[in-house]
This record gives sequence, structure tokens and C-alpha cells, in this order.
Amino acid sequence: MALTRSDIPDLLLPGLKAEFEQAYRGELDHSVADRLATVVQTTMPVQRYAWLGAVPAMREFVDERRPAGLSSYSVTIEDKVYESSIAVDRKAIEDDQLDLIRLRVRDLAHRVATHRHQIVVEALAGGFASAGYDGQPLFSASHPVAGGTYSNRGTQALSAASLADAFTAMMGVPDDGGTPLGIVPDTLVVGPKLYWTALELVESPVVVYKPNASDTVPPTDYLNAFQGRLRVVATPFLTGVADDYWFLLDTKRPIRAVILQQRSDVPVEFSALESSSGSEAAWMRDRYYYGVRARYAVGYGLWQTAFGSIL
Repeated sequence: MALTRSDIPDLLLPGLKAEFEQAYRGELDHSVADRLATVVQTTMPVQRYAWLGAVPAMREFVDERRPAGLSSYSVTIEDKVYESSIAVDRKAIEDDQLDLIRLRVRDLAHRVATHRHQIVVEALAGGFASAGYDGQPLFSASHPVAGGTYSNRGTQALSAASLADAFTAMMGVPDDGGTPLGIVPDTLVVGPKLYWTALELVESPVVVYKPNASDTVPPTDYLNAFQGRLRVVATPFLTGVADDYWFLLDTKRPIRAVILQQRSDVPVEFSALESSSGSEAAWMRDRYYYGVRARYAVGYGLWQTAFGSIL
């Protein structure tokens, strides 16, 4: 039997699903969220992380093992449901505007990846007030460690001096037994306002010392100690009250400052309401709906792997 134009919507969905999945896989290949956060796959709607805290350091095996049990600290993350949907007029399909529809489907994939990026950065920005596993805000001047307190919070504008102080603070944090954790930051996260400042700080091969009103020393070039040590991540989600925030992260650690929890048994789903599904909208309003649905959430991991500064 010959195909008619009324068959097209029902035949289009498999192709659009493939289009979405290919675009989404491409987005994940350069995902900012995956670079900044620890991604944990779970099958539970609520996941409790009782293993947070530093793993014990290696010691000589003299008599018997001394295993460390689960930390008394814990964090619970409950997933959330997110969606994004588009409406397509039936006549757009009948008029063979399929390429435009495919572009919108690809943009749905981009929106999912962008939203994961957004909630990870918003978790960092909220870390000056929201508590981590030790009961302190993620960024605090008084984290209890090994009988003392340590800070991963600054109040200085982004500069060579404040960046060096943040490096020193992060590298000096020990584990619960007093052994250095070996934190070495590798990523600087800034918003649009601080982007060029960040690039000058970490990518310029030389720094030019500029005299001021009380200093008559002539301008002097010297090698930039930060060059090649940090990767700059510029995010559009540090704006408004957060436009002066900046974060120094160690993203090489298995457990990072932010945990992105997503359901392995409920993957990101692309679906449709169209004629074959008996959609009322398709019959009453001559429209088809395509959308994406996902379940994930963010929470806090190891504060030791991050330093945040707020003015």
C-alpha cells in the first residue's frame, strides 16, 4: 500500500529518537558537568552516601590490617524529574520541514547537557551557605579535620596573590589521620565577568609588573608561574550576585566536591505524543509533541577538593 503524508508523523519518531541519542552522546563527549563533578549511577530514588570522608593512608603491614569503617558522616541525595518539550504543527511535517524539526530535537539534547552543567555550577555557588557532609557549608573557614580546623573559603577578588593562597590552602589539607591528602588543583571555574582575568592569570606566558602611584619601579616582565597548571572553565551560570565568585578545583580525584547523581535504570528518554499514540492534541489541535525526560540531582562530596571565594 502506498504511503500518504498522514503516515509521516508515525514514521518520523524512530528517526528523531536516533537523532536525539546521537546528539546527546556528542554533548556528553565534552560535558562540563562530567569534568567538574563526580557522576554516580544509581538505581535508587534516594541514595545515601555513608562513605564520605578520607580513605586511610597506606601503612606498613606489620601485624594485621586495621580497616577503617564507614565514616560517621553521610549525605543523602534524592533525585528529581526534569523535562523539556516542543510542539510541532502537523502541517510543518506535511510541508516537508523535517530538517528544521531535527534541529530542534538536537537542541533538546543540548538543553539536557546544559542543564546538568547549570545545576553543578549552581551547587558550587550555593556551597557558601549549604552544608556538606561534615555539617559545615561546603566552603567554610572552619572544617574540622584531625583535631584542628581548615579553610577552603576565601574573601578575595581573583588575582595572582589570592590564587596562590588558594593553592596553598588546598595542598595543605590532611586526611582524618593527619596525613596530607595530596590535593593539587587543576581547574579554575569563573563566570563571564572574570573570564579574561582568569585567562591572563593562567595562560599568559609572562606577567608584566605595573607600578602604581606609590611605586616608581619601571614595568618588569617575569615568567608566569601559573601557566599550564590550570584549565579555565568559563560558565554562563555565574552571573548576578555570583559574578565575582571563583572556584579552584581538583578534578583528578575520584570523589570531587559536587556529586551528580543520575539514574542508570531510567535513562534520558525522548518520546512523543502523535497520531499513533492517540494524542488528543494531534486530533483536536493538529499538533504533535516531542519531549525529553530525565532523573538526576546534585549534592556535595569532598570539600577538600574545592576552594571557593566570595567577596
